[in-house]
This record gives sequence, C-alpha cells and structure tokens, in this order.
Amino acid sequence: MRIMVDMSATVLHHGHIRLLKQAKQLGTVIVGLTSDVEILNRHGYRPELSFEFRKEILEAIKYVDEVVEVPWLITDETLRQFKVDILLHGEDNSNQVSKDKLIIRPRTRGISSSEMRIRALDAIVSIKNRKALLTAGPGSLLTENLLGIEPCFGRGDRQYQDVEDRVLTRLRQMTGHKHIARLQGSASLALEVAIRNFAAGRVLVVTTGYYADRLAAMCKNARALGSITEVDVISARNVDEAYGRYDWVVTVYTETSVALRNDILQMRKLADRLGAQLIVDSTGSIGLEDGHEVADVIAYSSCKGLFGLTGASFIAYNREPQVKEHSFNMSLATHINRGMTGPYHAIYSLDAALERTKELRESVRVGKDLVCRRYANRLMRPSSEQPLLCTLLRGTVKAKDDAVILYHPRAAAQGTSVVCHLGEGNLGRLARGEIYSRIEVID
Repeated sequence: MRIMVDMSATVLHHGHIRLLKQAKQLGTVIVGLTSDVEILNRHGYRPELSFEFRKEILEAIKYVDEVVEVPWLITDETLRQFKVDILLHGEDNSNQVSKDKLIIRPRTRGISSSEMRIRALDAIVSIKNRKALLTAGPGSLLTENLLGIEPCFGRGDRQYQDVEDRVLTRLRQMTGHKHIARLQGSASLALEVAIRNFAAGRVLVVTTGYYADRLAAMCKNARALGSITEVDVISARNVDEAYGRYDWVVTVYTETSVALRNDILQMRKLADRLGAQLIVDSTGSIGLEDGHEVADVIAYSSCKGLFGLTGASFIAYNREPQVKEHSFNMSLATHINRGMTGPYHAIYSLDAALERTKELRESVRVGKDLVCRRYANRLMRPSSEQPLLCTLLRGTVKAKDDAVILYHPRAAAQGTSVVCHLGEGNLGRLARGEIYSRIEVID
C-alpha cells in the first residue's frame, strides 16, 4: 500500500517524524512536499530551507521511500497522479480527498513549525542577553519585544491602532488615571511636556537627587514662559518645613541616581496640605512600585519597569491641562492628536510584555532580594527607602567580564555604587539572580 504524508517541513521536528513512522507501519511512504511558491502564497513567507534541501533531508529519513512535489491542497487527482492509496494527515486536515482514502492521526501536542520558530527566536534572544545589563533601563531583551513588532503606520492602520489602544488601556488601568498620551522620545521629553502643559502658578519641587534637580530646572525654564510664577525647591527630608499655598508639587518616585524610594503617599499628603496638585516622575517606578494613582499627573518611559523597547514615553493624567502651550513639539495636544510620528514599534514591543507584568516584576524582586542579602553589610539605605529598581551599596562594583554593563549614575556619591535589577527580566519566573555572580564589590 502506498501512503502519502503531505507536509511543508520548513522546520522539521519530532511531530513530523512520529507521523512518518506511523505511515511506514502501513506501507510505502511517499512524502508530498509543498513547493516554495505554495508556501509563499499561502503563508506569506519564504521557507527557511528551499524545496531542494527540504527534499534532501526527508529522503535521508529511514521512514521515507519517496518525496514528490505537491500543491498546498491534496485532492483525489493528486493521489491518482502518484498512485497513492491513502493520505495520512494530522487532525488539522483541510485536504479535499475522499473519506475512504483519508486516515487522520492526532497531532503531536506542544510542537509545530510556528512554535519552533518562536523557540528559535527565544534562543537568539537568550544569546543576545549574554550581555548582562545591570543598568536602570533598558533591561534585558524579551522575545515578546521582537515578536510584537510589525510594519505599521500611525494613521489608517487598523491593526496598529488596535494594539495601541490595548497598550494605552492597560497602562491607564495600571496607574488608575483617566487619560494617557503617548510620545516618541524619552521620559525626559514627557516630563518637560507635562510641566509645560500642566504646571502653573506657584510650584514646589521636592528634590531627591539628580533627576529631581532636573525637574527643578525644567520648572524654572517654564517660568520664563509665564505660566509658572514661582519655583521653590525643598529636600524630601525637609518637607515638614514646607508651608503656604502652592498650585503644584513636582517630585520623583524612584530616584535612580541614589537608589532612593521616595514616599509617594507622603508626597500626596504634602500636596494636599499645600492645596496643590501633584506631578510625579515615574520613570523608575512604573511597573515596579504601587501607588501611582495618588498623583494627578505622571510621566514615564517604555524601557524600564515595563520592559519595552526604548522610544516611547507616556503622560497619564486625570484632568485636562489648563496651560496653553504654543510650541508645536511641547504641546500635549500635538501628541494626543497624533500631529507627529509616534512611537509605533515601541508600542508594539509593549503589547505582549504587559501581559507578563507580574512575572517580570518578580524577576526584578529576585535580583533585589539576592543583592540585599549578599551585600547586607554594604547597604546604604534601610529597606523602607529602597526602590525595587535598584540598590545603593558602599564600595565599587566591578564587572568580572566584558559583557557586563554597569550603571554609572550621573551624580553618585564617591565610594558608593548603584546596582540595578532589570537584567534578568527575560527569564521571568526562572530568574535566580545568577547575573550577580558576574560582579564583585570592592572597597
């Protein structure tokens, strides 16, 4: 009896072998192999190996007696052409052959050519992640970042718009804000746009380090434009000394430069006491810390605790801005109305990554806990002031190999180092903190 097994075998795997083995038990095995053109027409991609090489591989398998070229759909005419008695196929059969000439076998679970391609991409990403990023972001590369990317356009592309809507909805739900705008650029851009469009009147900046000092500079620059009338600056340690009435309080949640976790609830109480609204730089806290909903306006980027690619930033807010910003680039309305190219591919990179938020956050926590235990005698802050993103240690962190990229804060105290914990995000629940065996801390 002549048995045909039809396949494309673009990525040959054990499911194919098991089906061929079953066919061999019935008689002479003829593999009906799909041509390169048929694969391109049906699936829209060129096969990994051409027909010639796929045929050569199949002919080397002991269960195969003959390989012939067939169209995508097998018909009774195809079977007559090659003098085939029976077509053996998996349960996903769509071939148009007589029932008396068809035998259906269950597919091998958990494997397919599509699954193998994802596993191959995952292996490539794992190789890329041999570069160990002990930095504040971007962190490690996720397979989902690359799988999500497609050709896209910001206007008239329904598929992209569906993805963007889904991503922005998830982000709003994450922080509890009514509105969100996406921008192409860093969190620095989003923060300056937020200050220029929301902050007005008297502004109090609560400083925590380099990044809060940068906010103060942005506010002072905006004062020259007229909407902000006064900018005062106070240290986070001295907020009890703040008094009077203010319109806005501006601060940072996670101050990466010194690995400080600001007390977001205290900042909310401060703003309420001063009769002010609250703007928070959430760049180092988004996806990692709770409590963002207490801020009236937050700004952050795609590539830190969200584990997306670089290039997207976001402003989330509850009330519409009251400041009329005349600069095209700095106007929030420009970005909301898609007046310029958006962060399309960065948005795509976030789509599947946001589905893994909990396990990505847990991978960061694993690294955080390990470093705090291993270097307990070097911790510069109590745990209550430690952000999940990073840890401040006494001493100098040294890399043991050239593929380790360390974080060098823009303003770090001499004799201290900041270690960040995004580097094993790609491992998710499998993260064990092995990345930290590649560093040492010396005095």
